[in-house]
Amino acid sequence: MNTKIKTIFSVFLILGLNSCQQSSSNDQFTTVTDSLAVADTIQYPENLEASSFPNGELVHETGLLKKYEDGGYPLATLTIEFPERKFEETFSLNLEEVKDINEEILQKSIGKYLDFSYASNFNNSLMDIQSNGKSIFKTDAIPVTKEMKSISGVLNGANEITGGDLPNKVSVTNTEQTVEFEYYVTEEMVKFNGKTIKAFYEERTSNDLVEIKILK
Repeated sequence: MNTKIKTIFSVFLILGLNSCQQSSSNDQFTTVTDSLAVADTIQYPENLEASSFPNGELVHETGLLKKYEDGGYPLATLTIEFPERKFEETFSLNLEEVKDINEEILQKSIGKYLDFSYASNFNNSLMDIQSNGKSIFKTDAIPVTKEMKSISGVLNGANEITGGDLPNKVSVTNTEQTVEFEYYVTEEMVKFNGKTIKAFYEERTSNDLVEIKILK
């Protein structure tokens, strides 16, 4: 009888130990999984392509200012080098949107390091507008290539020539979709506003600066 009781007790003891070991193993697995999940969220890509940041979230970087190009106030383009990664990238800047920075400061800061934040966004760049197979622009017409996308529809938002420093928002709409562009409206475009045209465009990446700090 005592032997039988001991046997039963041993069985329960073994089951209990197995249960504890499984629970401990599960806890360790959960801890490792949680740790990996946290690690994944703080990994940064080796490049600055917009595809690495598909939601246009804010990205923080430090790089060497190589060039400042005036795009017509308040717009400008900065070329920033990343020596450790051995590449450089261009960034768009709206001087009216970034605090405590101006052209003079940036020109004097060429060759210095910048601490900055930016967001990468995909934009549609309007290349040409055609009517009956011909460009509506009298000058500076861009040759259409097979890499360009196109949309046929009604041109909207081009009711007057751009009078300010910033481009207008125009669009081309048909029954299936609307494609929007930022563009300096010309006299030719005004004539075709509200009419059916064919627009050719490219999808491009814009790295838009939102904050800049000059490092001494």
